[in-house]
This record gives sequence, structure tokens and C-alpha cells, in this order.
Amino acid sequence: MVDRVAAARGDGACVRLEGAHTLKHALRFGADIEVVATDDRRRLLALLADVAPDVVEEVAARVVQLSPARWQRLVPRPLPSPSLAVALRPEVTVSDVLRAPGRILVLDRPRHLGNLGAAIRVAAAAGAGGVLTLGPADPWHPTALRAAAGLQFALPTTGTEVLPITDRPIVALDPGGTPLHEAPLPSDALVLVGTERGGLTDALLTRADERRAIAMRTGVSSLNLATAVAVALYADR
Repeated sequence: MVDRVAAARGDGACVRLEGAHTLKHALRFGADIEVVATDDRRRLLALLADVAPDVVEEVAARVVQLSPARWQRLVPRPLPSPSLAVALRPEVTVSDVLRAPGRILVLDRPRHLGNLGAAIRVAAAAGAGGVLTLGPADPWHPTALRAAAGLQFALPTTGTEVLPITDRPIVALDPGGTPLHEAPLPSDALVLVGTERGGLTDALLTRADERRAIAMRTGVSSLNLATAVAVALYADR
């Protein structure tokens, strides 16, 4: 089991869940957990009993207590809580995401896995239908999973290189667009959000059916990725 946890980072069929909050949400949304490793079983179960009593029994059945030396080899840097789990990675295709009801968040080549995860967390909280990432960043990377608190399991999420053809309306967040507050986004829109520095590519802007802007104070040039996603997805709620 220790070897299984150690190998999870390089195994495309599995994902590594770091911390109790990531594990908590993964379980709540149907993750298939293979094993939970910890160096402090009592502390982990007590933490979960306090913040997520609904998952304690399931974790207790899968948890493996490791010696401090083995834990240190698996976790060379501190985790927010003593939990390191392995789950099967859901088989999600681009078509699965595009078929999901509701608005779909599309992130164009996100550069920071923490921001990527935070944006997924917002999308899940706001009731988005799914998340599609364009470019090399893996939305199921352990860092993205930790930043999303495991909420990749709450909605279909996957990555691809190119935005496919779709009959959904495509809305691009762009400073030159119509202010978001002037009209609601289409309920089935693909909401395209670019990088904080560069925004969306010209190719994606050309594909957009409309462009919408987040109103900002003069002199403020941009917002953090997850903040911009929150503004867009909550604008008409």
C-alpha cells in the first residue's frame, strides 16, 4: 500500500489526494478511494469527526498508519493535515464535459496549478456543469486537487489542447466586452477565461459569440483567475 501511494503521482489511472479536505470532498462526490495513508490515525479521524463526520467510517476502513520515517519519505514537505490518499481517476472525456447541463467553465492555458484548482473550486460551488482546461496543465494534478479541495470529483473535469466545435454559445471574458452586470450569461454558455497577464488568445476571441467584461476601477488591470471566475459565474445569482 505504501508503494501504491508513492507511485500515484506517475500513474495516469490514479490521483493523489493531499490533505483531509481534499479527501473529504472526493468521498462526498463518489471518489473510488484505494487507500488513505497517515502518520497519525487518531488525529486524522478526530479532524474528520469535527469537519466531516459523514466520511469518518469510510476513511477508518481504508486508513493505514505509517511510521514517521515512511511518512517522511512519502511526504517530504508538510501537508495541511495528516492524510495522503490514492483514488481512481474518473474517466472523463471532452464530450462528457460538453454534454453536462449548465454553464461550462473553459480555462485557457492556466499557468499556476493552485489558481487552476481554486477556479475549479469556484465552479463547483457555483453549480457549473463542468470544467475544461486548454493546454498542458493537468486539472487532476495533486496541487490542483489540493487547491480545489477535491472538487474535481463534483463535476466533469478534463483537459484538452484545442476547444472543440460546439453548438453551445461561447462567451469570452475580455476587457473590451459588454459589462457582465448588464445581462445574464446564457444558461448553457461556455465561459472562456484566459490568463491573468495575457487574457485569451486571438483564436479563442474570434470563436466567441460575445465578449463580456468585469467592471474594474481605473488603474486596476486584472483579477486573479479564481476571482474572475467567481465574478463571472456568480454575476446573475
